[in-house]
Order: sequence, then structure tokens, then C-alpha cells
Amino acid sequence: MISLLLALLLSGPLAPDRARDLLARLLSDDEASRATARVAISRSGDRSMVPALVDTLFFASGPARDDVVQCLESLSEERLGANYRYWVEYVGGRDIRPKEGYRAWKAVLFARIDPAFAKFLHPSLPITIRPEEIVWGGVRKDGIPALTRPETVPASQATFLENGETVFGLELGGASRAYPQRILDWHEMVNDVVGGRPFSLSYCTLCGSAIAYATGTTDGKALVFGSSGLLYRSNKLMYDDKTLSLWSNLTGEPVVGPLVGRGLRLTQLPITVTTWSDWRARHPDTTVVSPATGHRRDYTVGAAYGRYFASPETMFPVWKKSPVLPSKAWIYALRSGGVARAYPLELLLRERVVNDEIGTLSVVLIADPAGGAVRAYHRDGRLFAEGPHGDAVEPETGERWTVAEEGLHPSRGGPPLARVPGHRAYWFAWYAFFSETGVYEGCAAGRR
Repeated sequence: MISLLLALLLSGPLAPDRARDLLARLLSDDEASRATARVAISRSGDRSMVPALVDTLFFASGPARDDVVQCLESLSEERLGANYRYWVEYVGGRDIRPKEGYRAWKAVLFARIDPAFAKFLHPSLPITIRPEEIVWGGVRKDGIPALTRPETVPASQATFLENGETVFGLELGGASRAYPQRILDWHEMVNDVVGGRPFSLSYCTLCGSAIAYATGTTDGKALVFGSSGLLYRSNKLMYDDKTLSLWSNLTGEPVVGPLVGRGLRLTQLPITVTTWSDWRARHPDTTVVSPATGHRRDYTVGAAYGRYFASPETMFPVWKKSPVLPSKAWIYALRSGGVARAYPLELLLRERVVNDEIGTLSVVLIADPAGGAVRAYHRDGRLFAEGPHGDAVEPETGERWTVAEEGLHPSRGGPPLARVPGHRAYWFAWYAFFSETGVYEGCAAGRR
């Protein structure tokens, strides 16, 4: 009784030390201690407690969850129950500044899952994203093990692949390699070298986005990346093994850690998402990552995330949403000079050749309905149309251009038009980071 009266007397904004003590009490097994904390927090009216309470909800169990929910509903005046996901999205969509000491509290909490998380989230580290939107992805650091210089086989020996299954293809320095999606589903990160160029292929299964980044450095030691086990807006946060900085899979920029603020951004490399039969036909000398990875996994198609791919729902909290397209509609996205545009994949595969401008960049996108691939190129003011054999043609001159991985090649000779790296991803994933993006509506809407 005395403790409850004391809690009432201490209503109003909570000092950081007092706030941390009350949050710890909420996770206690002692009912009286939790009651004291519940009354004090609820009566305080201190909305800056909400982000920390959401994290506390994730770790609370049994009756303690009810106490945390009562605090959240009292401070927010919302009735979202014990659904952690709803509360993360509630915080994400509102400008609620967390209380001083929030990052330290979150680091301690997440260290219960993996001590490495305390290093990733240490409050002394510079950060460019909202820490309250960082959530656990269900595995510890390296719980999804990256592949480094994986074993490969020539195309003729890749009898484990079916013609219609998806691969991620790269061509660098005259050499080509295919990365089967069914293998990347289990590993999500590959550190490799093709054609003498070191790179990391980061695949976020949740976003449906495979992106290749050049990782060479001036000292000759390539950056090596792994999966942190943490997510931001349902997008994986990868880390480099040199500094343990967290990087955004989608932007290629460090977002938490020692490398933040140095103006770094990984150079994106062109990657082609297509079928194995299409890639093999275009690149008969390609090598392929083998399922002999050294890890025991079921590498059959769809074994890892088949249900997720078939579902229209997301698995983790995403508060920035748009009804313009279904959440898991496939899009091909490009960015240039701060301008972003998303092209519905289904529309591209119908139109096949699209001439467009993104800011000051003039591009042509060429889609292949047979393999589902989309490639974008600088068009330097030219206008293209679909050619007779899956290539492109300039109607004004009649010149044909051959589609290749690193460039669009003119039939009459001369320099090719360079490839423009793009993203194939789910609509929800792209919009969560680039809500200012424009959406291509097709030639019928007046765009050429």
C-alpha cells in the first residue's frame, strides 16, 4: 500500500534512472514490484517511455505482459493489446522521442538474446536510423551464416538446378556466376570474387531483394559482411567484420557504428534476377554456387521461406505502407540524384522496353518475359523499342542493340551503353525506405 501511494506522489515525467528502475521492475517475477512500476509509469503520463515499453513487451512473459500493456495503453491512449508488432508500428508512425538512456536500456535487453547485440547497439555509437525501429530478426549474429568464397561448379555439372528456378547472376571482368536463390534463402550473404572483383551479394529474403555491392578498399583488403540478426523496417541489417558497423542492405550505407558519418556508400553492381535456363543460355561458361556449402541445410526450392513467399503478409513490423500496389507486388526500382522510381514488374514484362527519365538520368529498361529479368541502361537521349529477338532497336535509325550484362551493344559498332544497377524487391520493402518514390504507370499513362 505504501509503495502504491509513493508511486502516485511521483507522477509526472520520469528521471532516466527512475525510468530504468521501473522498467526492470516490470520484468520482475514479483507481482507487487510490477504493480508499483505499473502504477508509477501509467500515472506519470510520460510518453517518452513508450519506445522502451515496447521493447520490454517483447521480453515480458506471462502476467508481466499484461502489466506492460496496461502501461502502454495508458500512456498512448490506444488499445492495441499484447501484439508487439502493432506497438512497433505505432511507435514508428509517431514522433515520440525516447527517454534519455533508451539506447542503453535496449542494448542491455537485446544482450539477453546475444551479447553481440549489445556491441551493435551500444549508446556511444553514432546512428542515422531510429533505434526504436530496430527489432530482432529471430536469429543471433551469424545465425544465418554467410558464405565466403563458396565452392562453385561449371554449368555442365549443375545438374541439381531446374531450368525454371531463380538464380541471381553477375558478370564481372568477363567472368559470370550464378547464385541459386534456394541456396541464398539459407545464407542471405555471399562474400565472393568474380573476374578479380571482390563483392558482397546481400539477399534479404523478407524484402525479396538481392543486391551486389563492390567491397574492395584502398588498402587491398575487401570488406567482409555478415548478417547481424537485426532488422529495420523488415530489412536486414548486415555488418562488416572490421568495425562491426551495421549497414542497410537496401542503401549500402553504414547506419550504426564507427563508420557512420564518413560519407561511405557501397558501390552497387548490376545483378540479374532470372531463371537458370535463361542465364545458362546467355552465359554457357558460367559457374554456379554448389550446394556443397559445408552447412547442413535443405536446399530444395522453397524449403526455407516458401510459405512467406506465397503469403501476402509481411513477417515483421513495417509502419510506412502504401496502398498504391499490393504489399508484395514485385517492383524494379531505380534511384538517381535523390529521385526514386518503382516499376511494377508485371507491367514491365508486358511492355518489354520502357524509355524513361529519373531526375537527370535518361534510362531504358528492357524486360525479358521468358526469364523474368529486367536490365536498365543509360540511353543518352536515344529512344528504343522492342527488337525482333529480345533485343532493342532504335526506330529512327533502325540500329539494333544487343542486351548484355554490362552494357547495351550497338550492332554497327561503337561503345556500349552502360548498365544502371537497380533493385528488384517487394513494393512494401522499397516504399518503407523511399516513400517519395514515383510509380511507373505505363505507356498508356503518357510516359515514354
